[in-house]
Amino acid sequence: MSREQTLLAALGLLTLAAGTVSAAGWTLLVRDRRAGRADHHEAAEER
Repeated sequence: MSREQTLLAALGLLTLAAGTVSAAGWTLLVRDRRAGRADHHEAAEER
């Protein structure tokens, strides 16, 4: 592999890793927010 191909491969892998981390973060954020809403909804019903 030439230096240019190695650089492009590294940038591609870095982009793939960033996308994976971003998707996982959004998934966790949405799940956490939904759980918070469910807890809030249940607490409001108990009053």
